[in-house]
Parts: sequence; C-alpha cells; structure tokens
Amino acid sequence: MWLLDVSLSSEISYEQFTAAFGVGIGFVPGWLVKLVVLALIWAYLHHFIAGVRHLWMDMTHSVTKEQGHSSAIVTLASSVVLTVALGAKLFGLF
Repeated sequence: MWLLDVSLSSEISYEQFTAAFGVGIGFVPGWLVKLVVLALIWAYLHHFIAGVRHLWMDMTHSVTKEQGHSSAIVTLASSVVLTVALGAKLFGLF
C-alpha cells in the first residue's frame, strides 16, 4: 500500500518508481527487481485463488480427497497462467 501511495502521489515519484524496473535499485539490476516482483505476484495470486478455493469448499461442503486434489490443480494452474500473463506485461512483451 505504501508503494502504491508513493507511486501515485506525483508524476515525479511515479517516474522514480517505474525507473527501478529499468535501471534497478542501487546495486540490484532491473531484471532482478522484475524477477522478485514476479515472484511476489505469483505468491499473491496463488494465495488469493487458494482462499477462494477454501471459501468455495466451505460453502459447498465438497471436501472429498478427489475434489481437493482437482481443485488444488486448478488453483496452481490458474495462478501460474495469470502470473505468466502479468509477467509478460511486466517484462514488456506486450
């Protein structure tokens, strides 16, 4: 939240924030910053989708071993697909 607030507070702070992805931060190169951000994106998406999975399991009372296995695969696959899409945007592929 602090990073969002800082990046949106003015045009100058937004430029400084986005420049970190291009040139890096201090001695850390920009590609490594992007890689760390990509890992954080995946962790957030996976956690969010797993939370929705657990809410769905609680609401429908579908807690069989087969249902848990299949929903875990769907959770992992969807978080990876969304991470690849956001990673392509982060690394400038589109």
